[in-house]
Amino acid sequence: MILHSIISPLDIFCNMDEQFRIPEYRTVKGGIVELEDGQVKRLISTDPKLYLESRYQPRHIFGEQ
Repeated sequence: MILHSIISPLDIFCNMDEQFRIPEYRTVKGGIVELEDGQVKRLISTDPKLYLESRYQPRHIFGEQ
């Protein structure tokens, strides 16, 4: 494969050693939570109040209050 780009190959192929994981998503009232290893990775919502709730903060264990 030949790649013609001004972007460094290290930036393009940075995670070649890591195994790709399919993200886990959970539906919550008002949005969707993306989980990684049982912890919140990100919140997808149009409700700004949800982003202020501590249970949806990154690295919080999902399901705990």
